[in-house]
Amino acid sequence: MAAVVSVLVYLAMKYLSPIASPFILAFLLAGLLNPLVRTLHKKIKIRKPVLAGFILFLVSALIIVLVWALMVTLFTNGGRLAGELPDYQEEFGLLLGDCCNMMERQFGVDGVQIEKFVLEQVNIFIENLEVKVLPAIMGKSMDYAKNIINFVSFFVVMLIAVLLIMKDYDRVIAKLREEEELQGVREVGKKVILYVRTFIRAQIIILCIISTVCAVALALMGMQGGIFYGILTGVMDMLPFIGTGIMLVPLALFRLINGSYLQAVLCLCLYAVCALIREFLEPKLIGERVGVWPVGILFAVFAGIHLFGVWGIIKGPLSLVIICETSKYWWGKLEEAEK
Repeated sequence: MAAVVSVLVYLAMKYLSPIASPFILAFLLAGLLNPLVRTLHKKIKIRKPVLAGFILFLVSALIIVLVWALMVTLFTNGGRLAGELPDYQEEFGLLLGDCCNMMERQFGVDGVQIEKFVLEQVNIFIENLEVKVLPAIMGKSMDYAKNIINFVSFFVVMLIAVLLIMKDYDRVIAKLREEEELQGVREVGKKVILYVRTFIRAQIIILCIISTVCAVALALMGMQGGIFYGILTGVMDMLPFIGTGIMLVPLALFRLINGSYLQAVLCLCLYAVCALIREFLEPKLIGERVGVWPVGILFAVFAGIHLFGVWGIIKGPLSLVIICETSKYWWGKLEEAEK
């Protein structure tokens, strides 16, 4: 039975979820908005879909403003960094020369040849980047455009579905509660909703902790813009396969080139601390709340990545919860039938 349930859940996650996910998310979002919309509807007597649309418009506008401000800040800092690249190159050359001279004095090796070899490898890396990597990225611009269009269409369909669901949400919920045949769906659905809420709550908690730790640590180091970089590091940590390393490792390299060896080491230590924070808190915050062992959530994430790709980080644990709760429900029914 458990094997059959697992296969069905896998097929649903693999082939049905891309189609059904905007409507499922719309239903969950409608459930979150319904208490507020119901309260406002009683006070100002405006139709629920209109109220829901106004709330969604405000939230979407706020998200767009925040994303725009983040992009402007990134481009501004990126332009400043690009202007400082010649200085970093000069400092890197001086640092490399000092290291090679030290190796020549300590070990008797030819420092000039080592420096020449390292510079040749750096030049080869830059040439490969210009000849292979950048054209490959530009060649996939159509794929990126398609992904953006798919995301926008997904978002628009979800918003429209929320407005349509809000109109009859209370009646649909009442109907679902009355149907005895849907008892198993209701029980499993409650656990799934609990998992989704727990997952979002856990991500917000981890985001706040990592952002605070990084912002405080970088500010105490005396790094210019440390608070901004710390908050951005926490945001990057939420993205699959990106994590804090995309911010802290380059910061460590720039500190090393500038000769700030202690700050470079502290950035790398901070990277390790952030990784440990996520690895420790995520299974604990999610697993204990949904009644699954933390190691089970960790295994589900690992298996989900291999089965579903990047979205397996969400689909893996979600599939585990559905399999466990569906199996528990049917086992309970079998035990009742045997009695």
